[in-house]
Amino acid sequence: MLSPEQIIADLDAALLDSGEDVILRRKTNSSNVDVNCRARVRGVNAQKVVGTITQNDLSVVMSPTEILAAGWPGGDPPAPGAPDPRLPRANDFMVVKGRERQVKLSDPIYVGGQWVRCNLVVSG
Repeated sequence: MLSPEQIIADLDAALLDSGEDVILRRKTNSSNVDVNCRARVRGVNAQKVVGTITQNDLSVVMSPTEILAAGWPGGDPPAPGAPDPRLPRANDFMVVKGRERQVKLSDPIYVGGQWVRCNLVVSG
């Protein structure tokens, strides 16, 4: 079984090879807090078109590496039991190919208690 560190390293290598540059953005009252990331961005396949997910949405796979390295979005570390503010969440934004899109769904993946990947659906 692969360690969480190896899973992240493998994902980072795959995204470097076949991903694209995106910007993850959290809007605050006073400004935008951005972090540059690599991600795999694809159209949503037909099996995932349910509820509020549409064919115009995009499926995004990203690593936690750039987010954690940048300390995004800043601020204090989460209190025990509180939601981790570093996780992308619905109502954050992602700039893909120069176009700002809203995060509709964020599905962080953990292995051995460590965040190793995030699957997102973005729209707009």
